[in-house]
Amino acid sequence: MVSLSRSFNTNSGGATFFSESGNMADSEYLQPILESYGTFRPLNTVPAFSIHLLVTLALEILAIIYAVKHPDESSRCQEYFIVIYVHVGLWFITLIVDQVARKKHYNMRILGYLEFYNNTAVHHRLPFYTVSLCSAVLVLIQALMQQYYPDNFAEKCINGGAMSPTGYLCALITFEFCLIAGININYIIKVRKFNKQKAPPDVQKEEWNACQSPEATEVGSPMRGEKLHDFLQKQADLIRFLKEHNAKLGEKLMVLSAQLQARA
Repeated sequence: MVSLSRSFNTNSGGATFFSESGNMADSEYLQPILESYGTFRPLNTVPAFSIHLLVTLALEILAIIYAVKHPDESSRCQEYFIVIYVHVGLWFITLIVDQVARKKHYNMRILGYLEFYNNTAVHHRLPFYTVSLCSAVLVLIQALMQQYYPDNFAEKCINGGAMSPTGYLCALITFEFCLIAGININYIIKVRKFNKQKAPPDVQKEEWNACQSPEATEVGSPMRGEKLHDFLQKQADLIRFLKEHNAKLGEKLMVLSAQLQARA
């Protein structure tokens, strides 16, 4: 197994990457490098997912209204196409929310919240997968409409009742809204609970520090099954975190070195 040993000492305030016995005249310049480590920063994705849920609800209400209200002959089933256009807009909104969530979750991993990142790595992407899947089904419905009603699509839309194209579209939107509501509400609850706890980074917890102990990492460890798999997963996450965090520190040190040289 891989054995990890930290090259820095820890205290109650976070990590110290330099020996305290060393005499560093410019220690105040190093504070911006260390201040982000061990400091809790809330995950601010709840507003984005709440707005996304409200937009999906608005689309659901629109689809139900158009399904209940039978279009007249002069409209030529414009309501059906309006719902499709709004759904395209929902897809773009979902894409933006997905990219924002990916960025913020990546930052939480950089800050050391590895377990929370792993637990929500798929969850925060489910809305995008769901809307994309429903968009594909929507294209399939439109293709079937054009195949089976090439000449009397408007008539079927007006006189088809519950089996009209608008009815099919409303059923799909309702199914999509139920999925999005369950996913987003569950995600919002998880994030609010995480922000309320204000827990320290995982790399400062005892169970994660145990991944580096000689007893746990020696060859021939007695751990088996799920316990061994969980241990190896934590070691892999810890290695990836340390590599990414060291890269960030290297970039900040280069900037700091340039600033010190400019002051000299």
